Amino acid sequence: MDLTGGNIRLYASPWSAPGWMKTNGRMKGGGPLKGEVNGEYYQAYAKYFLRFFEEYAKYGIRFWGMTLQNEPIVGGIPHFPWQSMHYTAEMQRDFMKGTLGPALKRNRLTKDLKVMVYDESRTLLPSWADTVYNDPEATKYIDGIGVHWYLDTAIPATVLSSVHERHPQKFILATEACTGAFVQRGPLMGDWGRAQEYAVDIIEDLNHFVAGWTDWNLCLDERGGPNWVDNFVDSPIIVNAKRDEFYKQPMFYAMGHFSKFIKKDAIKIETRVIGTTDIVATSMTYQGRRTMVLVNRYNSPHFVTVDDLETGRHLRLTVDPRSIATVLWDKQ
Repeated sequence: MDLTGGNIRLYASPWSAPGWMKTNGRMKGGGPLKGEVNGEYYQAYAKYFLRFFEEYAKYGIRFWGMTLQNEPIVGGIPHFPWQSMHYTAEMQRDFMKGTLGPALKRNRLTKDLKVMVYDESRTLLPSWADTVYNDPEATKYIDGIGVHWYLDTAIPATVLSSVHERHPQKFILATEACTGAFVQRGPLMGDWGRAQEYAVDIIEDLNHFVAGWTDWNLCLDERGGPNWVDNFVDSPIIVNAKRDEFYKQPMFYAMGHFSKFIKKDAIKIETRVIGTTDIVATSMTYQGRRTMVLVNRYNSPHFVTVDDLETGRHLRLTVDPRSIATVLWDKQ
């Protein structure tokens, strides 16, 4: 926060209410809150949200946004191995309009929070968004949806475009991604393939109306932890605590192509790649400057011509095999 002068957007994402509020009696494992939606347990839980933000504010930490629940679909699995909690789209809709939404708006610290629902893989889109947004009361308290990347290879990004087309006034934010969660668990030091996975997924999301993209882990140790249930995964930064060192993985530099060159308030430009499926690309404009990020997924170089149809300018470049390239040019 010091490095950005406080200009950093923080959002909170709860994984479970206290166990005494849940039907299974534990934070670990799936299950909803006890009782009816907007009953006494929901009323109590809403106060937890407010208190969370109030306590952080005492230390000068203000939040930009929040999600209602991390992975509410997974939260329906009874013996899920870590903290989780279940909502349906209807439960989120009714809790937001009946209890939590009004409570957040009444509190001076939370009245301007950007509230996201869903916060899950693409599985139930766009239907989940339709359920919460089509309610005229609930939609007043919801600003966007969060999406996770874990099933992106199985569910096409067109579902994100469908959400945007049906609800263009709401935003979509990619709220969680990491590699090493399934195949080849944990860190793979220096692995380029995982960097390419990140870059391709970010480009795909941006090209389907996603406003931003979040890596799950700031940094992890050499095992991909610490983690209390041995859920070891990979991270852009790996820390060797014994040697007081940290290592920037290729994923770190892949993210840098976007975080360094695409400004926070940049506007998306429609980008079409013609003649090959080996190249994926996305483009933005900000204060008269164009930014294009390209990924060559192929094992040979690609000769690329960039045509800026608005200005009539043409750029020619060679994109190295299995590489990421960022191109900047002025609109004038």
